[in-house]
Amino acid sequence: MDKKYFLDALDYYLRKIPYSDRKEIIQDFEGQFQDGLLENKKEKEVAAELGDPKVIADNLLVDYQVDDPDIIQPDTNIFRAILLTIVLTLVNLIFIFGPIVAIIGVYFSFLAVGIAFSLAPFAWIGSIIIGQTSDLLSVFFIVLTVCSLGVLLSIGMIYVGKILYQLIVSYIKLNIRIIKG
Repeated sequence: MDKKYFLDALDYYLRKIPYSDRKEIIQDFEGQFQDGLLENKKEKEVAAELGDPKVIADNLLVDYQVDDPDIIQPDTNIFRAILLTIVLTLVNLIFIFGPIVAIIGVYFSFLAVGIAFSLAPFAWIGSIIIGQTSDLLSVFFIVLTVCSLGVLLSIGMIYVGKILYQLIVSYIKLNIRIIKG
């Protein structure tokens, strides 16, 4: 890890501290890098000696919180999070849950049709064994067409299922981001 990456990461993790104080801390660490370079150390060696910027920032934030507890505010407001959770739950139950269940139901019905059509040759072979087929050639082409449509429909439903899954997961993540603020 070089000096720029280390200092950028430290600055990012210290973003809760006011800019002027954060700038002083960053300058102190720049000085440590300069001292290390004067001792003929490489930037990576100095960064390794200093440690992980996240751990350093966590320790500094704890010290900073003890010195001035009013500066760093908590990330989320509990009342706001509870209120948003209740509102999003009601909105999701009233407006989102029904259509999603319907879409998933239609998806599974198309998937079942695709699988059933794909298994049509087995039914045709069973009817041949029983002896209920009269015109083998015409039924063969019908079964071949139905089976092909079933395979295509099943493959299409796999892709649609992946898209539905991504949409549902991204919607859940959106709800979580809204609650977290």
